[in-house]
Amino acid sequence: METAKKFGAARSGQLLIVAALAIAILIASTSIYVYELTTQKQSAENSSAVELALAVKTSLRNAAVSALANITQGGQKTVLAENLDTLADVYMRLYPQQICQIRYTLLNGSGYEGGVKLSWNSNNGLGVSSVYIPYMLKVLAPAFNVAVNDAINITTTLKVHGFCIVSENETLKTVNLTCMVFNEEKPAQAEWIAIYYEDDSGAWIPVNNPSITDWGNSTYSLLFTVAVASDFVHVSAHVVDARNIFVVANTACSQAS
Repeated sequence: METAKKFGAARSGQLLIVAALAIAILIASTSIYVYELTTQKQSAENSSAVELALAVKTSLRNAAVSALANITQGGQKTVLAENLDTLADVYMRLYPQQICQIRYTLLNGSGYEGGVKLSWNSNNGLGVSSVYIPYMLKVLAPAFNVAVNDAINITTTLKVHGFCIVSENETLKTVNLTCMVFNEEKPAQAEWIAIYYEDDSGAWIPVNNPSITDWGNSTYSLLFTVAVASDFVHVSAHVVDARNIFVVANTACSQAS
């Protein structure tokens, strides 16, 4: 029996993880090529500096997304530093004529450890998978210098809430659950959703084939029936977003008044 629902085309998680870093490296290569072409004219120099800074930030974002997707699906947290180091090395190798430095910090504090936050265990209906990376870009070129201090924030947030309707025998309960997915606080798409409930023994049981309605605005309504004696139905929602980042949120669904 299926315990999860997929949305959109099926994708390989590992391929996406590798592809994201490959795209980051490709953007790095392309930005250097574009820069070398445009530096032939003085009037293009300022524009090239801005484009280079934006390309670096885009590359760092792709490397961070790749790492977070890997980490949330069982990978080691060290993959974040490995991805960033690989990207920084690519820029240095492709830009030998000038000094190009990318320095980053892995945040420790405010729920982050080594730049990574996985907040999945609370029962307040909120789950967060996130990386936050302050970085510095410095380019020393003959015609211009670039110095940028910025930060990369990749955050997938899952919010869940719901209620249950009790049947006449008071054991069967129909749960109406709402899941909302966000990327950097903006509405996002879920590629995969699985729901679990806690039975009377305290074990987490997968819900087979819940009815799922995609409202097209990052909101998903789920309907399913479970057999529990308690007044509340404790639910755990597991979601993979379109970036292949995994997140979990838990809540207790009380009886509808």
